[in-house]
Amino acid sequence: MPKVEVSRVIRAPRGKVWEVAANPELMSEWWPGGGSVEILSREGNTITIRGTQTQGGREVSMTEKWTLHPPEKIEVEFLEGPIRGKSIETFEEVSEGTKVNWSSDIRFKGVLGSIMGRLLWSRFKGSIGQPLENLAKYIEAQ
Repeated sequence: MPKVEVSRVIRAPRGKVWEVAANPELMSEWWPGGGSVEILSREGNTITIRGTQTQGGREVSMTEKWTLHPPEKIEVEFLEGPIRGKSIETFEEVSEGTKVNWSSDIRFKGVLGSIMGRLLWSRFKGSIGQPLENLAKYIEAQ
C-alpha cells in the first residue's frame, strides 16, 4: 500500500503534545474506538505494547514497538496483528503550537489482507487523519 502522510498543528507546546502522544496508557482517551493498552516491556527508549479494540464488531489486537526520540519523534513498528509496517510521528515547534506530522507505510497481513487492503484503501486513507484530529482535540481541551 502507498505511504500516507497527514499533518496537523495542535495549539499546545511541544512538551505537552509529547507528554500525551508518547504515553501509550493515554491512547484510549483519544484513539478512535478507544480500547485498551497493555505495556509488555519498557527498555530504555523502547516500549512494546499490545493494543486491543473493537472494529466492525470484532476484537482486534496488535503488538507494536515504540521507539521514542524525545521530544522530536516516535517510531512505531507493527509486530503482530492485521497490519505490518511502520509509522513515524514528528513534533515540530511552530508559532501556533506544535506541528505533528504522521507518516504511515503499512500493509495488511497475508494474501487475503493484501486483497482486502486494496479494496479498503480509499476508506482507510480517508480515516488516517482521525487519530491526529482526536489527539489535537484531547490536548487542546485540557
